[in-house]
Amino acid sequence: MNYLLQRRTTLAQLQKTHGVDAFLVTTPVNVSYLTGFTGEDSYYASVPKHEIIVSDTRFEGQIAEECGDLEAVIRPHTKTTLEAAADVLTKAGARTVGVEGNRITLGELEALKALTPKVTFVPLEGVVEGQRAVKDASEVKRIEDAIRVAERAFRMFVATLREADTEKDMVDALEGYVRRAGGRCSSFPPIVAVGERGALPHAPPTAKQLGDGSKLLVDWGADLMYKSDLTRTLKSPFGTAPSRRNKMERVGYRFDDLYKVVLDAQNAALAAIRPGVKAREVDAAARKVFASAQVKGVDLKLADYFTHGLGHGLGLEVHEAPKVRANSEDVLEAGMVITVEPGLYLPGWGGIRIEDDVLVTHDGCRLLSTLPREPSTLAMI
Repeated sequence: MNYLLQRRTTLAQLQKTHGVDAFLVTTPVNVSYLTGFTGEDSYYASVPKHEIIVSDTRFEGQIAEECGDLEAVIRPHTKTTLEAAADVLTKAGARTVGVEGNRITLGELEALKALTPKVTFVPLEGVVEGQRAVKDASEVKRIEDAIRVAERAFRMFVATLREADTEKDMVDALEGYVRRAGGRCSSFPPIVAVGERGALPHAPPTAKQLGDGSKLLVDWGADLMYKSDLTRTLKSPFGTAPSRRNKMERVGYRFDDLYKVVLDAQNAALAAIRPGVKAREVDAAARKVFASAQVKGVDLKLADYFTHGLGHGLGLEVHEAPKVRANSEDVLEAGMVITVEPGLYLPGWGGIRIEDDVLVTHDGCRLLSTLPREPSTLAMI
């Protein structure tokens, strides 16, 4: 099946729904989604009877390789891509043109209006992103490939940990392992937090050493154009008791007890996933576990320490539709790929987060990631 052609055909149908006779796509990730082109600085124009990619001479050969079925307008160096796109719209006789209202800048839109005074531009939000939310079979396969790369990298990472490794050392090493495992690069700068620093959900790397904490939170992913996004929290391989150097982490909370609460919350969310369910209901399923959890020695309302949304869509971007959080209006559909990442963040002690990538199926969901989720099995990776 020609998935790219199918996507462009769907966009052409959506144009009619929105009452525009053309659509100009200027966002690189959306151009890639519709055309298969992996370069930058290029636009896609869906105009009457034509599908056109607008680019420059740097990418002429690449366009021929990646999307040779498309008409290409290659601008000279004396014109901008915006000017070349305006020429395309004028030549096509477009009168009403949809643009990406949530992506195009005000300056770009004003420049287009000046270049094409006879055209009416209609800002439309989320048209291509709405298509991207439901993945086709080829996209699911590419996300799975990115997950496998991330998982191989994680196994290399865990196997080479040393007590003297700093958070910065570990971030750098994990970036390298993602590339060695087959990734173009990491999906985002990895998060590696030692001990009590795990209470910062997006902790920046510091000189804190692995031996200075009893646990390690790792959030990472691999980029193969499509992305993966995973988190695991490990007991330190150098002993599970907080070290004397780490007075802040010496709080009487048992890692295993709190980890079980987070895992129970994730399992409850997974059980709630199916087509037709509002994304906020999946978020609520996890929060219900935290609200009712009773942990010996922990005199806290744990629900107050799960401080972010449960997850998000995943694909060409790390964060895309749907939104899986308490105020989301999105409804799950078969083919969506989302993260499910409940966490607890306790200042002075640290954090535990478990994140997996999940495909919404026709009758529920399927975990795409395969790394163990139980702390006892994780220790054996």
